[in-house]
Amino acid sequence: MSIVPSSSGTMKPPRGRPLLPIIIAIVCAFAILVLLYTETITFLSPTSIFKIKSCSRKNTAIKSKDKTAENNVDESLVDDRFEFDPEECNVANGKWVFNRSIKPFYSDRSCPYLDRQVSCVKNGRLDSDYQHWEWQPEDCTLPRFNQELALKKLRDKRLLFVGDSLQRGQWQSLVCMVESIIPEDKKSMKRGRSHSVFKAKV
Repeated sequence: MSIVPSSSGTMKPPRGRPLLPIIIAIVCAFAILVLLYTETITFLSPTSIFKIKSCSRKNTAIKSKDKTAENNVDESLVDDRFEFDPEECNVANGKWVFNRSIKPFYSDRSCPYLDRQVSCVKNGRLDSDYQHWEWQPEDCTLPRFNQELALKKLRDKRLLFVGDSLQRGQWQSLVCMVESIIPEDKKSMKRGRSHSVFKAKV
C-alpha cells in the first residue's frame, strides 16, 4: 500500500472506487434473475395469471365430435374462436388455411366477367389448388359468404372500388360471386377504359 503525500505535506489515504454503485448493480442483477426465474415458473404453472388467452369466447366449439371424450379433450384441441362479431373480431390477424372442402362460388370458365389478366386458367394455369385457400382469423370464425345476403345489403346502393389492377381484380371477383344467382335479364355489365359498371336489379 502506497501513501501519496499531499501538497500540504500531510499524508492522505489513496482514493478508491466507491463500492456503492457496484453493490447496487449486483443487487439489481440478482433481483432481475430472481424475477425472471419466478416468471418462468409462474408461466409454466397451470394456474398462471399470465397464461395466454384469446378474446372472450362466446360460442366455444370443440373440434372433437365425440361427446363422451369432451371432458378429457386436451385444451390445445379446443377451438376458442367465437362467432364473427365486427366489434370484437380483428380480421387482420390470421393466416391462410388450405381447405379442400371449399367449393368455389365461381371458376375462370363459369364467370363471363373476368378479364384475361386476372384469369389464371386463361393464362395457362393447370391446377386449381389456389381456389381452396381461405382466410382464418385468429380470434373468430368468418361466416361463409352469402350471395343473397350480400345483394340484399347492397340493394338501392352503389359499391365503388377505387384503385389499381388489384382493386379491379377484387371488384371482378365480387361480381362473379354474386352474378350466378341473378337472372340474365336483371344484370348488365358496361365496360370502359377508366371504369366499368355492373348493374343488378334485385
